[in-house]
Amino acid sequence: MDSFKYEPIGLKGPAFRLLRLFKSAEPTIECELFQAWLHGDSTIPYEALSYTWGDKAIYEHIRINGRSLGITKNLYRALYNLRSQHTDRILWVDAICIDQANTSERGHQVQQMGKIYSQADGVIFWLGLPTRETNILMDSLNELQKEVAIYPYKDWNPSDEHWATQWSSIQLGLSRQHSGLMAQQRRGMELLLGRPWFKRVWILQEVANSKRAEVCCGTKSIPASFFALAPSLIGMAPESHCQAVLDIMPGLSRKGSWWSQKRDLYTLLLKFKGSKASDERDMIYALLGISSDAHDTDILRADYTKTAKQVVHDAISFLFGHSNFTCHKISELLRNFTSLNTISLFHLAGSHHEDVAAFLKDRGGEVRVTEDVVKAAIVNIRSGKEVIELLLKHKGGEVKITKAVVKAVSKNTVSGDKVMAFLLEQRGEEVVKAAAENIRCPSEVTTPLPLKQQEGEVEVTEDISSERGVMTLLLKQRGSEVKITDGLVTGLARFFSTTSMMKLLEQRGGEVRVTEEVVKAAAGNMESGEDMMALLIKQRGGEIKVTEEVIKAAAENIISGREVMALLLEKRGDEVMITEEVVKAAAGNKISGREVMALLLKQRGREVKITREVVTAALQNTGSGHKVMALLYKQRRSEVNIILGQTRPSLLRLVSILILILLMLASLVLASRSSPQDLRRTSNTYLVIVQSSLGRRLIFSDYWQKFVCRSH
Repeated sequence: MDSFKYEPIGLKGPAFRLLRLFKSAEPTIECELFQAWLHGDSTIPYEALSYTWGDKAIYEHIRINGRSLGITKNLYRALYNLRSQHTDRILWVDAICIDQANTSERGHQVQQMGKIYSQADGVIFWLGLPTRETNILMDSLNELQKEVAIYPYKDWNPSDEHWATQWSSIQLGLSRQHSGLMAQQRRGMELLLGRPWFKRVWILQEVANSKRAEVCCGTKSIPASFFALAPSLIGMAPESHCQAVLDIMPGLSRKGSWWSQKRDLYTLLLKFKGSKASDERDMIYALLGISSDAHDTDILRADYTKTAKQVVHDAISFLFGHSNFTCHKISELLRNFTSLNTISLFHLAGSHHEDVAAFLKDRGGEVRVTEDVVKAAIVNIRSGKEVIELLLKHKGGEVKITKAVVKAVSKNTVSGDKVMAFLLEQRGEEVVKAAAENIRCPSEVTTPLPLKQQEGEVEVTEDISSERGVMTLLLKQRGSEVKITDGLVTGLARFFSTTSMMKLLEQRGGEVRVTEEVVKAAAGNMESGEDMMALLIKQRGGEIKVTEEVIKAAAENIISGREVMALLLEKRGDEVMITEEVVKAAAGNKISGREVMALLLKQRGREVKITREVVTAALQNTGSGHKVMALLYKQRRSEVNIILGQTRPSLLRLVSILILILLMLASLVLASRSSPQDLRRTSNTYLVIVQSSLGRRLIFSDYWQKFVCRSH
């Protein structure tokens, strides 16, 4: 038999081909292929087939116009099962109705494929051959359709309880026919959702454009609107891609889903980036016709003469407004899809704030605000404050005020002071912390920033990324615009010197609240803790409450903790309560632990309780823990021995061995910078503690002493 050859169709109009599937019960499938035109209601009634090609190898042949055409096995099965014995069916089938070897025709047909499916009387979603479980599921859904036929079910939304009620009513009868009914229904749904059809990218346009559709599996079929309800009825949650496909099926599911609210190309790619296509360009082209913003644009059109790299370039230009990304493959674009939003936001952050507002409104959920984005906004001389305000409003949890961010303000020579004033108001504690870090790295401090300009004269002030610059801005340059928040005062108390706090109290004292957090911050100020606490006590002593948290902060302060604790004991001793938590904090202080503990034992020894938790904190202290233990063992030996003796011997031996191993390692480090006497004293302390707690001399203690001496 001669092979079928395509006759050309007009590519300047809405021409397309239709397939007449002749009625028959014979094995041979006979058809007629003819040309038609898409003219709305005057178009010949037809059904469009949505299926997967599967293996592209030609295994079967059908007769078209008396000639032979090779088709895939999956398409043959679909036509065979859809063929009626009584009436002809007119179908549109892409593999047959489009000359796949003609590149120009393929592009022409792809551009009008939306119309082909939307003007079809119905669309057939062919899911392949059935199994026992899929047949049970399809029969169950058909029973549900019959059951609700007498009700106004078209007015029920997908979550309406009427659906669950009617589904329950048919389950009893079906359970008599099928054992393990619910498990088989669930398995049937899982099998169908796992069919390749759900991942084929071209079915998305076919599903979305259909006004009526049926899901077919073998010879059984069910309206798509009922099929989309099945997962919720049987209590299963499809994976996100499959659920998105169900959401766009015609019926109630489509009306109430994301589809009716937002279906721009970006959203479609986000929802369906897990799709598959034999031609990667189709990952973009298949979505153009159903998108709200790319269905008719000159930037993106289905053009198979373009390479994948060119398609990526066009898609990025359309989606992100520019194409300076290094993606060359569509798979690479989709893999890095959401991260490109961050790059786009970085570029937009330096432009007008209205563009940033529109971008965040449209894609805020998929945008990550990085340090570079914040810096780009800060140096925006026209809209820096407004862009920062937008970032804080939409993505506040992601905006981090770092040292680099505060330094970037100095580069904005036009509106940097306004940006800094706003940041101080919104994120005062973070700003002062970052500024304090800039002080610790003076080599990185940028050049001074001119903040005022009047009649051509520029007044050069302090660099506003430094401590003095922040305070100058806060108290002088834009003092009236900056609100004195609790967070800002806390930041000053924790990270700055007393000079800054003194200026603040002198010039804006009435707005400063000395809260517990502020006092805690002062107690924990490593470099100026004693002076900061003394200033607060002197200036605002009546407002200061010396709570347990404040005392803990002092005990944990690794630099000036002893001095702060001594000041509190001297000035407010009657309020200082030495609780177990305070003693634990001192025992865990990695640098000043011994000094703080010695002060507490000397001045408030009776209140210092040596508990298991305190000893544990000292043992776990890898910094000054050995010194703390030596002090405790010297002054409160009996209590320490009791606590260590309460530990199970096997566990204690393990702890002892671990301590000795750590000491051996530490000795190698200490040997180069400690005297032999200090090293021997430290190691002996632990040996005595361990031996005492075990109640006997460790057999390897002599070897340890020799090791210490030899290592030095």
